[in-house]
Amino acid sequence: MVDDNLEHDTLLVQVTFDLLDGTYVMVASNRQETFEGLRLYRYRLKAAGTPEMITVSSPAYDSWTMLPTFFSVDTASPANALWVLANFGEKESWGQKLMWLESGFNDIGFLDVALPERVMEDDTLRLKRRNVAPHVRYSVHGDTSVFSFACDSVFIYDDQQGRMDEVLHASRVRFTFARSEGLALWIDGRKRMIKKPA
Repeated sequence: MVDDNLEHDTLLVQVTFDLLDGTYVMVASNRQETFEGLRLYRYRLKAAGTPEMITVSSPAYDSWTMLPTFFSVDTASPANALWVLANFGEKESWGQKLMWLESGFNDIGFLDVALPERVMEDDTLRLKRRNVAPHVRYSVHGDTSVFSFACDSVFIYDDQQGRMDEVLHASRVRFTFARSEGLALWIDGRKRMIKKPA
C-alpha cells in the first residue's frame, strides 16, 4: 500500500498499491456517484505523473469496499500474473471476488466466506463478518490453485448445497481453481462447484 501518486479529474481514489514492476493498482470510484461504484484500475505513470491506464476491473456496484489482496504466481516475475482477492462489503465483509490479473482483470468467481468475529455491542455478543483475505494461504498442487485459511474458523454464506450462514472450522474449508473445471468449494473433502459470474 502506497500514498496516492496521481491526481485525476474524474476518479476519487480510495487506496493505491505498488505492484513493484512499475505499475500500480488503485481502488477508485467516479467523483460523481454512479451505480457501478468502485473498480480496480491498473496503471503506470508516464512523464509528469500522467497515468496510463492498462486495465480496469468490473465494478463493485453497491459495495463500499473493494479491497484487494494479491497472490503472486511467478516468484521470478511477481507482477506478471497475480491472483487478486477483492473483499466486498459495506460495514462488514460480503466475501471475496476472485480475479486473475495478467493482461486484464478476469473474474473467476466469488468466495462466499468471511472471518467471523464476536464482539460486545450494547451488552450483547454479536457476530461480525470481517475480511478473511489476510488469513488466506495460496498454494499450487499440479494444475490446481488452492486457497486455504490460516485462522480458527470461517463464516460461509452459501455452502453451494442449500445451507446458508454457518461458521465452520477453517481446516474443513478450502477453495480450488483448475482451468479444466473452474472454481470449487470443498467442505470436509467434498467438492461443490461454483458458477462463474456472468
